[in-house]
Amino acid sequence: MVLRLSSRDVSGFKFLFFLVTIFSLISLLVYSTIHMKFIKPLEVDAPLDRFSEARAIQHVAALTKEDRQEGRPGLRKAAVYIKEQLEMLKERAGSNIRIEVEEATVNAELLTLLVRMGAQTPKCSRTACIHLISSADALETDPSVLINGHFDSPFGSPGAGDCGSCVASMLELARVTAESGWIPPRPIIFLFNGAEELFMLGAHGFMKTHKWRDSIGASINVEASGTSGPDLVCQSGPGSWPSQLYAESAVYPMAHSAVQDVFAVIPGDTDYRIFSHDHGNIPSLDIIFLLGGYYYHTSYDTLDKLLPGIMQARGDNLLSILKAFTNSSKLLNAREREYLEATTNDYKDERAIFFDYLSWFIIFYSRRVALVLHSIPIVIFLVMPFLLHFWDSRSRSCFATFYDFVKGLLFHAAGTILAIIFPVILATVRLFFSSYAMNWFARPYLAFLMFVPTSLVGLLIPRTVWRCTPTSQDVSVINKLEVQLDII
Repeated sequence: MVLRLSSRDVSGFKFLFFLVTIFSLISLLVYSTIHMKFIKPLEVDAPLDRFSEARAIQHVAALTKEDRQEGRPGLRKAAVYIKEQLEMLKERAGSNIRIEVEEATVNAELLTLLVRMGAQTPKCSRTACIHLISSADALETDPSVLINGHFDSPFGSPGAGDCGSCVASMLELARVTAESGWIPPRPIIFLFNGAEELFMLGAHGFMKTHKWRDSIGASINVEASGTSGPDLVCQSGPGSWPSQLYAESAVYPMAHSAVQDVFAVIPGDTDYRIFSHDHGNIPSLDIIFLLGGYYYHTSYDTLDKLLPGIMQARGDNLLSILKAFTNSSKLLNAREREYLEATTNDYKDERAIFFDYLSWFIIFYSRRVALVLHSIPIVIFLVMPFLLHFWDSRSRSCFATFYDFVKGLLFHAAGTILAIIFPVILATVRLFFSSYAMNWFARPYLAFLMFVPTSLVGLLIPRTVWRCTPTSQDVSVINKLEVQLDII
């Protein structure tokens, strides 16, 4: 038996092959982006004015020798190590940069190490805080940039990703700033807090008690919910200028504004909330490793799980962002922000829409522009059926067109709602048989197996009902009527 293919079959197979080829190329690009294959980490002997992943990895190795929980010896050893590194920077710093180190204990429950670059010498204890001052005539009221990361870890976890990688990146950034010859035009505060896992007490204590809290004009929170993947800007605000500045300055832009909507519904939180919402209303960025969640808060969060390139991308981005923030005219201290809020509405602009394309560039636009852009498909959806009605001479009456349109709209709306409700019902029912509420976060393939089939069921139910109740302009109905008329 010879299999004969029609020209339409051949065209179909060609189109299918084209789709497979395009999908494969896109998959390779996405895989390369997620695993940072396009970034070459710098070695230990890299130039002093460059961020080096190899140098940062040495800090991660030192910090992950012991668990770092509140009350455990490993937490204190980590604090001592950070302080020693800062003290060595102080000794090596040039004459045009002044460095001070301070160790502060809030309520005897947390350790805060601070690094400040740019203001005049503070009148405070000099045990674990570092200042790099740009000029002798700088004032303490000058707005500063805060970069925050925590060095404590959850119970039983070495915390290489969460958040030894954060602290290591910040130490290498402090070294670059101290030894590269770059003088920050505005103060920079490096906050190494030791109690983030304890209900974010470290950031809370700093914002409630430390005298520099009112000088902060912008903050960058560095976090990790895994050990790999894009170092994603997932939250930004208040105002749109922090994310816009990131879009303009990031070397490897990785950001998506849609993620900040997820934080309202998942059991997760970061120090970003302390700085941007609860205390200070500081324009902030929240930057997080999101992939490799199966190691998150487990004993497997070790140094070898950090993919090559991810810390290099983070360091290059942070260095560029810090330079952009310290040069920004929108950097204001607390008093200046209060005055601006009282006299103008410019500061109260809504958060923008932004997302990157394969870490090549960022698409960024305001909420007002989004209102127009996102409304265009809706307008087309509402208007097109009636335009087709007027263009088709065989169409039915306007009333029939409107009836079919409303009916179709209701069916599509019902399908969308059911596609959301069915996975929610499944997730709720599953909790009665399993205590792992977010195991899909650690294993992404489980999300497809759990939620995609049930969503498809929700979508197909209205379609099945649709077939039972065809529209007044259904083609098959029209053809049957025409055949009957021809017979008559």
